[in-house]
Amino acid sequence: MRVDIVDAEFRYREGTKCLTIQWHERTGTPVPPDPTDSLWARIDELLRTRYRPHHLRSPLDLRAALTGMLHRLRTGVLWRDLPERFGDPGKVRLRQRTWLADGVWAKIVEILGEEGESTPVLSHGTAPALSISSGPIAEPQPSISLGARVVNPVRIS
Repeated sequence: MRVDIVDAEFRYREGTKCLTIQWHERTGTPVPPDPTDSLWARIDELLRTRYRPHHLRSPLDLRAALTGMLHRLRTGVLWRDLPERFGDPGKVRLRQRTWLADGVWAKIVEILGEEGESTPVLSHGTAPALSISSGPIAEPQPSISLGARVVNPVRIS
């Protein structure tokens, strides 16, 4: 028997789901589309009314960061694998957590949900997609006794 990981980009994902994914699953809120210019103007105004000017003077491009947050929710990519065009993954993650904790994330999602189709959050397990093929086993393996059960190991190459 041969077992191969189908996704060459797969990395084991440890720990719990991020808080934003948990929020989307708990509320049943899908991931909205990326912001258009008119929607971004409304989100920018929301951020300006909720935060002090230093929040908006960050070297992080907030529109690109928001698009990266949405991309991550749709694809399940790890923070460290977030493409550079969205900004520094650590800073994008921190901004998303801030917006979620302050209740701003819900308002952003509501604004973005007014136009376009939303998609479900990609909720992934820890195992990759596998391809299993059978064939003759090169050499028989002895049975191992585990208490009352007998386990016949299979060579996986």
